[in-house]
Amino acid sequence: MAGTPQEQGIDAFEHLEERLHGLRDSWLPRADELRNFAGRWVEAWNAHSLDDLETMVTADVAWEDPAMRGETVHGRVEFRAFAGTFFRAFPDVTVEGVGDPYLSLEGTGVAVRSRMSGTFTGGLTPWGKRFGPTPPAIPPTGRPFDIRGVDLYGFREGLVSNWTIVYDLADFSQQIGLLS
Repeated sequence: MAGTPQEQGIDAFEHLEERLHGLRDSWLPRADELRNFAGRWVEAWNAHSLDDLETMVTADVAWEDPAMRGETVHGRVEFRAFAGTFFRAFPDVTVEGVGDPYLSLEGTGVAVRSRMSGTFTGGLTPWGKRFGPTPPAIPPTGRPFDIRGVDLYGFREGLVSNWTIVYDLADFSQQIGLLS
């Protein structure tokens, strides 16, 4: 595909029928693998198991989250650091999938609507290179949050190779008391 994003989008729909025929062949043999992975992923997040989560991502994983404000996690070390920061700030956080997954036609990506809730009871250290080696800590507010979003996963060899989370950062920030 070449050209503008609009031309690429039009091209994707022009070949939709042939791509839909391959959808069953791409995903049906992997249904058990995907179901198993999803269960382990949610369980590891809800148990706050950095060790388990780290085994489910590729060595070069890329993770994008609105809270990173334009930066991207690259690799397992940064993945673990950002997730750890999150678990310290929100020690009771839980996640869940909401509804059916959306499967990519290529057989390598999944989108899942999600819900995340918890309470801001731990110190929050902003993540990112822009803060330098000693980022300022944000004291906890004790406020709960409950947000919905969409998680976009790319897989390679049965592991998450890229992950983009989409949610309303302003709403989240208001709920935990960082914005009024």
